[in-house]
Amino acid sequence: MTSPQHAARESAQSALRIVSLVPSLTELVCALGLFEHLVGRTGFCVHPREALRRVPKIGGTKDVRIDAVLALEPTHVLVNVDENLRETADTLARHGLEVVVTHPCTPEDNRALYRDFGARFGRVEAARALEAELDAALSDAAATAAALPVERVLYPIWREPWMTVTPDTYIAAMLERVGWRTLPEAAPRRYPEFAW
Repeated sequence: MTSPQHAARESAQSALRIVSLVPSLTELVCALGLFEHLVGRTGFCVHPREALRRVPKIGGTKDVRIDAVLALEPTHVLVNVDENLRETADTLARHGLEVVVTHPCTPEDNRALYRDFGARFGRVEAARALEAELDAALSDAAATAAALPVERVLYPIWREPWMTVTPDTYIAAMLERVGWRTLPEAAPRRYPEFAW
């Protein structure tokens, strides 16, 4: 016999229709076992490659086709402060969609992200398992980095124009975990342009 609460939870989970506008969140949705609920993605969401072939593309992270998202009738749209334009999130919210805004600033912030998605989408155990994997990976990275000299690196993230990261970005925080410090140390924007 199934309790009414359990039945309601299962019904809500089976009705999930997720559109992800962020490559890393698309991978997280799949890692949590929610692939069958993924109904839309960006052209930059390419992993896991085979699984995503059937999932429609709705533009890029910065040029989302709002009409394409609305046509998919999602229950949730996943966005990120650094990846997507605020006007995209605001427009989708005005259309009555549940827009889930994320902004992990360090690798450790993923713990809270995993817990949030686990609770929100009924995948608490899968989220705990991912959190344990993250903790092990961060511990391994720290042990390896401790034995190596600190290096200064330029980490290009885009070309046309060439762009990089400053130390207050997620990428820089991740690189620092392995002993790499990003250049430039300061810039007027978090993702400054540069020339070779």
